[in-house]
Amino acid sequence: MVQTKIKTLVITGPTAVGKSDAAVTAALKLGGEVISADSMQIYKGMDIGTGKIKPSEMCGVPHYMIDVASPDEDYSVGRYVFEARAAVEDVARRGKLPIIVGGTGLYINSLLLSHSFAGTPKNEQIRSSLKQFAAENGADALHARLKEVDPISAQTIMASDVKRVIRALEIFYSAGKPKSELSDEATEPVYDYKLIVLSDDREELYDRINKRVDKMIECGLVDEVKKLYKYKDCNSMQAIGYKEIIAYLEGSSTLTDAVEIVKQSSRRYAKRQMTFFRGMKLNKVFLSASDSSKISNIFREEL
Repeated sequence: MVQTKIKTLVITGPTAVGKSDAAVTAALKLGGEVISADSMQIYKGMDIGTGKIKPSEMCGVPHYMIDVASPDEDYSVGRYVFEARAAVEDVARRGKLPIIVGGTGLYINSLLLSHSFAGTPKNEQIRSSLKQFAAENGADALHARLKEVDPISAQTIMASDVKRVIRALEIFYSAGKPKSELSDEATEPVYDYKLIVLSDDREELYDRINKRVDKMIECGLVDEVKKLYKYKDCNSMQAIGYKEIIAYLEGSSTLTDAVEIVKQSSRRYAKRQMTFFRGMKLNKVFLSASDSSKISNIFREEL
């Protein structure tokens, strides 16, 4: 008996294009719940700078994969896929439509497609054992173990990169196959999906980005970063809008310059996002942001 794939709606697009509002509107019309696909909105306390939707803006629509990690956590794509897929399944099990929404293309790509090793969850027991082995025997001995079970991965991962060596071994012991055999190339979509890419005229989008950054400053982005300053050396704080304000707080930039850099970096990021979305090996529909209210109708046409 062939198992029916979960039907999902996916809404993506560049920063500031209006994905969150479009998702809530679609959810209300289609009886859906939202699973976020944003690599920065997973972090607690990083609200203003990530453009995180407020509870009052959700209109009662449940949202998942928001505020699931501390800013000092090393949050991987693999962990996201593992947790987001559980959320998708839970939403579908309750008879609701899973609506995946966000601008992190890698998250969406990995969630929709069967990237085998990306979906291999962390195994703390295995990881702890490998860390102890490395501490007692050295990085070269650990790398030798990888050579035994996955010589192809061992050729591309240096012995000094202990973190990646441990991850490759963890995948082998968890999945029962070498990482090199669990191809990162897409094999088949996991869900019966409809992917909508919201877009906008470049100048209009850039104007929206600039105004959004100004609004973030007005809403207290500087104070938010001050509260998060203890995490300044963590990966999470390398996000656009945070590293620039940290530079200002440390005296290496004026606030005016920091804000301008945030705007410039955000515009460049939006351009990279659209390049990524165009290149995604997934069936997709490009839709003007001004027509986002039509998303529910487009989805229904596929039923």
